[in-house]
Amino acid sequence: MKKRQYSVELKKQAVEMYLEGYSGREVAKKLDIKNERRVTEWVSKAKEGGFQALDDKRGLMSKGKSKKEEWSLEEKYERLKLENEYLKKLLDLKRG
Repeated sequence: MKKRQYSVELKKQAVEMYLEGYSGREVAKKLDIKNERRVTEWVSKAKEGGFQALDDKRGLMSKGKSKKEEWSLEEKYERLKLENEYLKKLLDLKRG
């Protein structure tokens, strides 16, 4: 199921309609918004941070997790110890 994204302009329009006196349900129906709760969330965001708060920037600046992880000596030691145990058990199984 794909998430629907709404433009900042539509969010502004929804907030303005709500503040003019329309109910969340009416705004959602008129603007084809799937969930009326979304309208009240946008209104709360706009009240707290103005209309610029409606511009969703999640994930735009993320560079993701670094490919190379830095492990402490203890973590490396534990990993090698587990790897050795696994390999010993694998050898035992192959030998019979």
